[in-house]
Amino acid sequence: MSSMLFGHDEVVAEWVGRKVGKPFQPPFTAIGVIDQDGTLRGGFVFNNHQEGAAIEVSLAGPASISRGAWRGVLSYVFDQLGCKRLSMHTRKSNKAVRKLAPRLGLHFEGVARCLYGDEDGLCYSLTANDLAPFRSRWKLG
Repeated sequence: MSSMLFGHDEVVAEWVGRKVGKPFQPPFTAIGVIDQDGTLRGGFVFNNHQEGAAIEVSLAGPASISRGAWRGVLSYVFDQLGCKRLSMHTRKSNKAVRKLAPRLGLHFEGVARCLYGDEDGLCYSLTANDLAPFRSRWKLG
């Protein structure tokens, strides 16, 4: 059983940054996912927030793809912040996220050339309108 960790933005952002190979510069908000022992097993870093419009998320760790954690992220982004769009980028070589993104409802948008230095990034998004099929199945507001 895991729990969400709030109020430790710097620690979670540093952990996620090490995992994804991308340091984060403030301003950002971060949410961690911890196990029963209090060990960080997943994390989300939210940045580039445009109030009422959009936000970008970076995620890392196996606990970040659990249904409960993702439900919390969607509630935070779309219900609490009132965003209309969530975007996410991953390295082109990250086969796990490329496979997972559509299962989480994210839509592939394109390639961002050299986003990770010498490696291209892939862009995904989810809009508030995309959530309709997930609301009852994932018990969203």
